[in-house]
Amino acid sequence: MPSSIIMKICSDAVGPRSVHRKALLETLAGELPVHSIRFSSKISAIDTQQHEGSSIAIVHMENGTIIKAKVLIGCDGVHSVVSRWLGLREPVHSGRSAVRGLAVYPQGHGLKQIVQQYAGSGRRAGFVPLNDKEVYWFFTGTSPAKGTSLAEDPEEIQKEILENYANDLPPIYLDVVQHSDLSTLTWAPLMFRYPWNVVFGSLSKQSITVAGDAMHPMTPDLAQGGCSALEDAVILGRHIGTSFKHNGHVLVPKEMSEVLSKYVEERRWRIALLITGSYIAGWVQQGGSGWGSKFLRDTVYYKFLFMKLVRYVNYDSGKLDF
Repeated sequence: MPSSIIMKICSDAVGPRSVHRKALLETLAGELPVHSIRFSSKISAIDTQQHEGSSIAIVHMENGTIIKAKVLIGCDGVHSVVSRWLGLREPVHSGRSAVRGLAVYPQGHGLKQIVQQYAGSGRRAGFVPLNDKEVYWFFTGTSPAKGTSLAEDPEEIQKEILENYANDLPPIYLDVVQHSDLSTLTWAPLMFRYPWNVVFGSLSKQSITVAGDAMHPMTPDLAQGGCSALEDAVILGRHIGTSFKHNGHVLVPKEMSEVLSKYVEERRWRIALLITGSYIAGWVQQGGSGWGSKFLRDTVYYKFLFMKLVRYVNYDSGKLDF
C-alpha cells in the first residue's frame, strides 16, 4: 500500500481553495457583454497589417471569418496557434499522464474538506471535495509504453483505474472513482514547456501575446495552471488598462507593443520557476517505493522543499486601480 499524505484545506487566507471550473467560467463569462464569446471558433492563420503606423492583428478563423484586433491575446491552450506564430518551442511530454474526473453524490458524500493524496510506486492519486455533493479526483502515473494509446471511452477509463491502476488503493478512493460522472473523465499526457524556452523565448510580438497554457503549460503537481493564468489576466489587464486610462479611455494601437513587452517581462521568470517547481514536485512525489525515493519524498521534499514551494505559489498579483 502506498503511503498516504493528507493535507487539510486551511481556513485562513493562504490555504488552498477548491473551485469548480464550470462555476469559475460562468462567473467570468457573466461579466462580459452578451454575444462577446464565440464558441467552437478555431484559428487557422494569423497575419499582421500596418495601420496608421501601428500593427493590427488579422485573425483568420476556420469558418472563414476574419477578425481585426488592436490586441490579440492567445489563450488557446497547450497546442496554441498563437504561440506557434510567435515562434515559441512546442511543449514536451513529461513522461507521465493523468486521469481526472468529477464524482457526484446526489445525497451528499459526507467527506471532510481535506485534500487526500496517495503517493509512491511511480504513481500518485488523490481527491478533494468541491462542495457537499461533488468531489474532484485524479490519478497520475508513468505513461503507457510508446505505441500504446490512452483509453478515450469514459467507461473504459474508469474500468482501467478501478481494475488495473488503483485497485490496491484505499476503498474511499475507489468509491470516489466509482461515483464519477463519466462525461467528465479524461486521460491525457502531461505536457510542459521547458522553462528556458519561456525565459528566452518570444512571448510577445507587436500587438500579439499569449497567456495561460498557451504561454506556460506546466504539469499539475502544484495545481498552478489555472491560478497562474488568472495571474496573467490581472497583470496583463493592469498594463493594458493603465495605457487605456492614460489615453483618455482609448486603446492606442501604437503603444501595445511596449505594453505587452512590459507584461511578459513581469511574468517571464515567475512562470519559469512555477514550471520548474511543478515538474520537481511531480517527479519527487511520484517516485518509487524504495528507501531512497521515500527519503527524498518524505524527508527532503515534504519537510523542507514543500513549504518553500507553497510560499512561492502564494502570490499577490496586485490591484486593478482604474
